[in-house]
Amino acid sequence: MIIRKTTLALAVIALAGCSSTSERRAPDGGFAYTKVADQPPLTIPAGLHAPKSDGKYAIPPAADKGPVGKAMDIRAPRLVLTVVDGSRIAENEAGSKVEIDAREGEDNVVSVINERLDEWLKTRNIPVASKTGNTIETDWFVPNDMEGMIKNADDFPVKRRFEIRVDAPQHARTAEVYVTSKGAERVAGDDDNATIGSGERASVAVLNDWLGFYASRDTAHAKEMALAKFRPIAVTLGKNNSDLTDLQLGADFERAWSRVPMVLEHMGFEIKDIDKSLGTYFVSYKGDPDSSFWSGIFGGDDKELSIKHGKYQIQLGEMGDNTSMTITNDDGQPIPDDKYAEIYKPFSELMRDSDLKEMKN
Repeated sequence: MIIRKTTLALAVIALAGCSSTSERRAPDGGFAYTKVADQPPLTIPAGLHAPKSDGKYAIPPAADKGPVGKAMDIRAPRLVLTVVDGSRIAENEAGSKVEIDAREGEDNVVSVINERLDEWLKTRNIPVASKTGNTIETDWFVPNDMEGMIKNADDFPVKRRFEIRVDAPQHARTAEVYVTSKGAERVAGDDDNATIGSGERASVAVLNDWLGFYASRDTAHAKEMALAKFRPIAVTLGKNNSDLTDLQLGADFERAWSRVPMVLEHMGFEIKDIDKSLGTYFVSYKGDPDSSFWSGIFGGDDKELSIKHGKYQIQLGEMGDNTSMTITNDDGQPIPDDKYAEIYKPFSELMRDSDLKEMKN
């Protein structure tokens, strides 16, 4: 009995393997209906009137002479995969579209999208025929030769070219990305009689591949930023471009932005709000800093800065490859130079501490 069941299972697998890709995507059965010709309209003899009809069963004319019979593709349409944070699905008749909103810390989502498109085209070795305004026209390429999801754009070796368009309002806080197949040609393959696949399916495959690439870059950036807060940064006391006293951090803005909040909390500051577009932390000094570290810096029982308890604004700004940090009170006035000097010692020590951890709330 076991032998018979195994033999039957192998036979089923063998039969399944015999069906080609074109057979699996094409309808089965008779296609006599494709040969039916249109019937001539009813001829009304002279002297008679056509029968009255309310049009209830009238068949409207075909709006689109698409594939019929065995040339039809019966597979379900591909769906756009919204794997990027802030993305939404939207389909239109001309191609495939995704809408992407700006996220926290992004002033212009269009610039991020264009940057990711350029990276993706270069990584996938997709040739670009032209790039004008908000539109990219690819040159001809074979999706099967690509990597990732794009290689499944077609079942057979097909040469395609695509249009990629980015539309956005003036504020650039949201954008729509369209991918449209602009042409396809068969190349040598195993089944030269198979019909070329749907341009819509191919467009979605290309769009999904770019979205997957976009998401992978987001993941890599998030990991880098998560680790950045634990990487030491050297600090010097100096003057900014406006000749005002500042603390100069030996790191780019992104690294500094990730690490500074953790250091401020150890010093007794509480983060109330942030505005990354302005590079500003809105904080209050509440005292009661990390006593174990503070004692190691100053010794004794005096474990607080002499600045007043209250609200402050701490602003980071790009200064070449480094970052400038300035501190103002609640009225927007810079703190005195002697307060900068007092803050500098514990702040620089904490910024350089490679073992510094996040404080437990």
